[in-house]
Amino acid sequence: MKEVVYVVMVDGKKTRVLPEERKVNEGPNAIERVGKLVEDHATTVVAEHAAHAAVSAAMPWASAMLVANPALGMVAQLALASRSIDPQSPIAVLGVEQAGVRKDTLDRCERSFGSSGSDVAYPSAGGQAGYPVYLSPEAREKLDGMPDGDLLTAVRANNELTKTAVEVRDVGIYLDLGADDSHREALRQITQDSLERETPGA
Repeated sequence: MKEVVYVVMVDGKKTRVLPEERKVNEGPNAIERVGKLVEDHATTVVAEHAAHAAVSAAMPWASAMLVANPALGMVAQLALASRSIDPQSPIAVLGVEQAGVRKDTLDRCERSFGSSGSDVAYPSAGGQAGYPVYLSPEAREKLDGMPDGDLLTAVRANNELTKTAVEVRDVGIYLDLGADDSHREALRQITQDSLERETPGA
């Protein structure tokens, strides 16, 4: 399997810091957090004009910079972005609002996707699916025919695609860090991660 290309969808308004960093009004913002997640991968960014400077600073290695059309939904924008990526490469899609996803979640999902032979893979935590969503080259070909809107919803509803749900313990896969009601749960995970790093093997 060729290297996975990560496609990061950036809303110009989603540059806020994460909950624990908000307390002191400093620290990496969501774009910088996602940049750290995908820094070892080929990356395409779909961003609005308002976010270009922030994205360029956080992900200078990005192989392409595409301006999102606010009139289009996620699937339609991704279909446009996909045309600029090697058609033989699988892609993984996540939004900047998934800045709370753990790095080991990406690694686990990518390995499972590569070994499954499925058209689509995505993480699932406690029965709730989330991002990133992995698409094979064959699945990418079907993007133009999918209903516009949320990618995860579209691929799960497509009976022509084989799918693998990868079980993880990571609420970051479905939390929208741009939504106020997600902050408490995101902070709980961030705090837990911090404690686990301080007490390895506990």
